[in-house]
Amino acid sequence: MAEMAENLLVTVNGGVCTITINRPGVRNALDVDTAKALRAALDAAQRRDETRVVVLTGAGGAFGSGADIKAAMSAAPTPAQAHQALTDAYAPAIQAVYSFPWPVIAAVDGPAAGISCDLALACDVRLVSARAVFMELFIRMGLIPDGGGTYLLPRLVGLGRALELMLTGARVEADEALRIGLANRSFPVETFAQDVAAFAAEMAGQSPLALLRGKQAMKAALEDRSLADAMAREAAFQREILEGPDGFEGFLAFVQKRPPQWSWTPKRG
Repeated sequence: MAEMAENLLVTVNGGVCTITINRPGVRNALDVDTAKALRAALDAAQRRDETRVVVLTGAGGAFGSGADIKAAMSAAPTPAQAHQALTDAYAPAIQAVYSFPWPVIAAVDGPAAGISCDLALACDVRLVSARAVFMELFIRMGLIPDGGGTYLLPRLVGLGRALELMLTGARVEADEALRIGLANRSFPVETFAQDVAAFAAEMAGQSPLALLRGKQAMKAALEDRSLADAMAREAAFQREILEGPDGFEGFLAFVQKRPPQWSWTPKRG
């Protein structure tokens, strides 16, 4: 069974629901409408009695290139509007992935950058193709992660490594992602779709209650504070950055492919 939504393709095969972000022309960049559609697709998947596993992926050789900055900047948003988009669309979509009761697999074929990287981190398992690349790009635009990266990344790779990746925006190729625990398994590009389908089908064939309670128990044992708290802090800090003297300079420089010109300096005394 296949369903089409705005910028999404949803297919259901047995107990596996595959949600494909379908914006290949912009390397599956997330805009507000797509983020809201993703949350709705997850709500629909949860309502299906047959759902056991969700696979989240992207079309055309990219998991996602991050937020759709060009589209956002064309609308000339204010800091308040950017904050609202984050709290009303992006954060709820990532929360929906992270809190989904059934296992969620990120099938990362190609880049997962910026908030798309955080979206992959919110999944329970990350399967990667040999051309997968993870990048926390926010620092390159003078920002911090705002898709839960400050909460999720250190829980996967440790605090020191997470800080390195956040503060440098470094590329993490498939082999390195596998080595540091950012990815669970790597498959050849040529057979990636089939390998992911086989992995998901095998997981979906396990005891439904064990899948449900196993995930619930492990998440509860791991968390000592809520994702919502971390994301609220991110949103507050992000608003502070956007309302500061540099405002949208990082966005503009990124779109215009030029070095940013920063003007903010720390207060002394």
